[in-house]
Amino acid sequence: MKIFFLAFVALFVCTNTVIAADITPPETVGLSSEKLGSIDSNLQEDIKNGLISGATVAVMRHGKLAYHKAFGTRGSGAAPGPLKSDDIFRIYSMTKPITTVGIMMLIEQGKIQLIDPVSKFIPAFADTKVMELGDLYTPDNPITIAGLLRHTSGIVYGFFGDTEARAEYRKVDLYDVKQTTAQMVNKLALLPLEHQPGDAWEYSHSTDVLGRVIEVVSGKKLDQFFADEILGPLGMTDTAFFVSEEKKDRIVEPQFEGLSDPLEVPKLHSGGGGLMSTADDYLIFSSMMLNGGIYEGKRFLKEETVARMTQDQLDGVRPGNYDLLTDENGFGYGFAVRLVEQGYAAGSKGSYWWGGFAGTYFWIDPVQELIIVFMIQQPDQRSLYRPKIRNWVYNAIVD
Repeated sequence: MKIFFLAFVALFVCTNTVIAADITPPETVGLSSEKLGSIDSNLQEDIKNGLISGATVAVMRHGKLAYHKAFGTRGSGAAPGPLKSDDIFRIYSMTKPITTVGIMMLIEQGKIQLIDPVSKFIPAFADTKVMELGDLYTPDNPITIAGLLRHTSGIVYGFFGDTEARAEYRKVDLYDVKQTTAQMVNKLALLPLEHQPGDAWEYSHSTDVLGRVIEVVSGKKLDQFFADEILGPLGMTDTAFFVSEEKKDRIVEPQFEGLSDPLEVPKLHSGGGGLMSTADDYLIFSSMMLNGGIYEGKRFLKEETVARMTQDQLDGVRPGNYDLLTDENGFGYGFAVRLVEQGYAAGSKGSYWWGGFAGTYFWIDPVQELIIVFMIQQPDQRSLYRPKIRNWVYNAIVD
């Protein structure tokens, strides 16, 4: 079977690009076509060797799309064949920045404040406890909206790590797509916090809670709020919590079991990880952020709001039991923020980024006016490619 798959992949190692007219010659925005070609050769080699089945890469600089290619295949799902640059990926945690934009919109409208306790909107959190050495205690401080935005709420994820609090998470089915967002978040409120709110950064379900806050404050289900306020106005027409039947032939499937079914219409709208999207759509979202909250003349956020979101907001708080940031990164509201000029991979101080469980990844560099969107659907390879794709693109900068 593996031999057949590799032979099938070899048929589609060539790239499938967007319309050539959409691409600006790289040299006009200070990028080397020759050096960008290393992305082609490296990904083609990895696909040939069976490391990944396919990948999409898009690079914008100075507001111009200079590189956008798809490599390999769509996988072995309902519509196998060559991957195309507008095919649809599960973006998992790249949902989080979009949810964060929704919260910041409501803050700008005066409907939420950063200092508000989450129990103001979701009363069940008034009784949430902290677990320490097997005992439960009332938190010293409430979980706030700001704490949820920067993942210092004390909430965690239960699917990785070995702590007493996370063991409690694994006893509860938080991922049942037949439950509503409200039901899922009320389950979370009954689970113990791993830290006192504000004491440590822990990657977590905090953004799922923010998704429910959006529902409570706006009076809309999260999918409808996204469609009305963010995705629709931006023109992100292929981003949603499920893929419609007419688009099913564009779904990218991995050689990996256990990922979500994009065709299933969920009741649960996970603000932390539920969306499907394309590289094109995420370029639009990233462009709005890089442009200080404006896209095609429409303002979505104030420039000062975007600046606040993309600056380190941890105030010296560092990761607790599981350090996914390392010393190179802080965290703003919805984004990791690079704190150093030189690091493990290429990039500028002040760049901001995040990725998704299945391998999707984006990087916004205000210094270089650069956006990178990279998409695969293979969780086992995501850590390998994040520094690689950055290094390949930065190596192509010639001015």
